[in-house]
Amino acid sequence: MSGLKSAWELSLERSEKLVPELKNKKEITEEQKKKIGDIRMEYKAKIADKDVMLQDKLRKLHDRIPLEEMQHATVELQKEFAEEKKAYEDKMEKEIESIRH
Repeated sequence: MSGLKSAWELSLERSEKLVPELKNKKEITEEQKKKIGDIRMEYKAKIADKDVMLQDKLRKLHDRIPLEEMQHATVELQKEFAEEKKAYEDKMEKEIESIRH
């Protein structure tokens, strides 16, 4: 009976084969956790600021452009926001990864 493995053990073995770096992942210190938390808060604030600016631009949009162009302008502003948000998220992840190593 000792030769049988549970589903959890089999899953763990498979995950180690698929992503070997998980096996060697080191624990992070309290100082690293604090820095990571600070970075997350900083980027969350930056993204929130961009979102507020987007909402303001969208509210003022109807005063600046004709009604028939509103849909296109709205989509463009939202696309621009999504790109900026993604850039912030990527930069945040790079900073966090540098702290972990």
